[in-house]
Amino acid sequence: MSIRGRLAAALLALTLGLAGCHEEGGGHAPSVLGLAQRATAPNPNAGLSSEPYLAGAPRVEAIGFPDRPRFFVLARTAVIEKYPCSTCHTVPLERMRGPAGTPRRAHWSVTLQHAPAAVMSCATCHAPDAPDSLRTLEKGAVGFDHSYQVCAQCHSRQVADWASGAHGKRAGGWAPPRVVYACAQCHDPHAPRWDTRWPAVAETTRGDR
Repeated sequence: MSIRGRLAAALLALTLGLAGCHEEGGGHAPSVLGLAQRATAPNPNAGLSSEPYLAGAPRVEAIGFPDRPRFFVLARTAVIEKYPCSTCHTVPLERMRGPAGTPRRAHWSVTLQHAPAAVMSCATCHAPDAPDSLRTLEKGAVGFDHSYQVCAQCHSRQVADWASGAHGKRAGGWAPPRVVYACAQCHDPHAPRWDTRWPAVAETTRGDR
C-alpha cells in the first residue's frame, strides 16, 4: 500500500474511533453504533396509508398464512346480491327441484366449466344443506369471505403467490394496510379460465407524429 493509502486508512480509523467515543445526546455527534441502529430501524412507511383510497371498503383478515405478514381480503358477502343464500334456500335442495327436465328456477346463467364432471360438481364447493357457506373437500365449512381457502386446496401454487403479493390485485395502493382481492373477485369460480387477451396499445396523437 502506498504512503497516501496508508494515511487515508489511518485517518478513517481515527475518525471512526473518535465518533465511537461520543455518546448520543448532549449535543455530541452520534456514535457509530447509533448511526447503525438508525439505519436498520424499521421505517413505518413514513406515515403513508392506503386508507384514503380504500373508502372504508369492508374487509376481513386473511387466515391460514402464519408465515406471511398480516394482510386483508375484500369481503365478498357485502357485495353478493342475494346473500344470505338461505333467504331463498329455505328447504333442502332436493325439495326445491322440480321434476326431471323442469327449467331451473334460478342460477340460469351458471354453467360449471371449472373441471371435468368426474372431478367436481356444484356440491364440491357448495354444501346442499348449508347454503350460506362453502365447504372444503373434507366437508369443512368456509365462509364466502374466505373462499380463497377452498381455491387453495387445488390451486396451492397460485394461492401461495397470491398471499405473497406476486399474483392477484391489490386494492387502494401499495402503502399499508395491504388489502387484496379474493380469487373469486377476479376469476369466475364456475368458469375461472380467462380468454386470451392482447396488451393494450396507447393511441398516438397526431401532434406526436
